[in-house]
Amino acid sequence: MLLLGACAAAPAPDLRASLTRAQIDRATTPLMLVEVPARGAQATLIPSGQNGGVQSWRTGDNVGLSFDGGVLVGTRGLGDDLMAADVTGTLAALAGGPSQQYPRIHSYLDGENQTQFRAFLCDMAGPVAETVTIFGRAVPTRRFDETCHSVGLQTANSYRVGADGTMWTSRQWIGPTLEYLMTERLAP
Repeated sequence: MLLLGACAAAPAPDLRASLTRAQIDRATTPLMLVEVPARGAQATLIPSGQNGGVQSWRTGDNVGLSFDGGVLVGTRGLGDDLMAADVTGTLAALAGGPSQQYPRIHSYLDGENQTQFRAFLCDMAGPVAETVTIFGRAVPTRRFDETCHSVGLQTANSYRVGADGTMWTSRQWIGPTLEYLMTERLAP
């Protein structure tokens, strides 16, 4: 069911109110719940492909999200899409790299179909042990908090990563219009 599309005629149903742990446990494929709070939109996604370390996920009507190690690197079908992101520093920090500032670059298309870049300087705090509850299931994670600065903008991303590297939950900045994407891995 499309709930993330750029245009919506009616308020979307609350997937959190209708999903149950029993339904999730019956899933035969990995499953993710995502929310774009700025749009009041939610959707479930399943994997649709892999290209190197980047895994693509799709809604039932082909809204697409791409992740590298659980970190968002692209969106398609949302409008004001994130075309690409260089998250090399974020991935290194999540893997326990040295605590230092690192760059992050996002690219978008403007109204004339020209690529626009936004550069950030980021810091990562953590990890801190934290148990998250996902539809009644307690999952031990390590929480990382990333703060990124750009001209006239500060963003705050958070990542909760399992011991096996699974990104269980996250809050990640997409762009100035869509703002944040919330992810929750329902079934590994």
